[in-house]
Amino acid sequence: MLNLSRAWSGVLTKATPLPDVWKGLVAEGIKFRRGQVCMIAAAPNAGKSMFSLIYAVKAKVPTLFFSADTDTTTVMMRAASHLSGHSQVSVEANLSNDSHYYDAHLDKVAHIKWVFDSSPSLDDLELEVRAYVELYGMPPELIVIDNLMNVAAETDNEWAGLRAIMMEFHNMARTTEACVMVLHHVSEQSEYGSPTEPPHRRAIHGKVSQLPALILTLGYDPSQGILKVAPVKNRFGPHLADGKKYAQLLVNYAAVQIGDQNEFGWMLRKDTIAGYQGGYNV
Repeated sequence: MLNLSRAWSGVLTKATPLPDVWKGLVAEGIKFRRGQVCMIAAAPNAGKSMFSLIYAVKAKVPTLFFSADTDTTTVMMRAASHLSGHSQVSVEANLSNDSHYYDAHLDKVAHIKWVFDSSPSLDDLELEVRAYVELYGMPPELIVIDNLMNVAAETDNEWAGLRAIMMEFHNMARTTEACVMVLHHVSEQSEYGSPTEPPHRRAIHGKVSQLPALILTLGYDPSQGILKVAPVKNRFGPHLADGKKYAQLLVNYAAVQIGDQNEFGWMLRKDTIAGYQGGYNV
């Protein structure tokens, strides 16, 4: 047993934020913090994986990325597209002619280590984290799980399995003092509104919203190039469970770019509306 001041003195990270990437999120009090579980939840094709990938690239902190839902080739093409400013179509063509075409660009994401097991168990995740610590002498600062549904549960009851997995992630965040970013699905039922708007917290699949300190839901409007990021739970800032309070980012997913509402962001949105896929000087 410890008194609070003694316990506090032994905590290294003290929920300190990871680097900010988008000013639009900062304005809404959205920060990813070490030692905490955060969740990114959205319907399919809303951009969960792209959002987490771009954040991990731009945050530039030691990262362990479990890409169970997205295969190696897709991740490779998205990373090369984001870093080069080329469209994913151009990246695919360039790689087909020269598999090393983007090596210099991919050197910029050496801070991210990848695991592409399509259905890892909790034991597999723990072993990979331990291997990371063994190799680098310290745990990663960011652990991305893409996504929760791909992690093999130890029970036949789906909801009980998801809750048990989330409890393990909660423990992982505490023991490693890393930010554990979990990607997850939401219900597609019509009662939860338009897919272009961020879903309500109650739409999160499996009702696993109890443990994360931060839950963001995403609403994506492909015709307008707008990504809405709503904090439906935020222990350290403002939030609304119904997703009506959100940050608005501007995107061109064809070139794997997400920007603030600045000159670059408005260019991304304009190009998306016009059907232009990129290239950009990034």
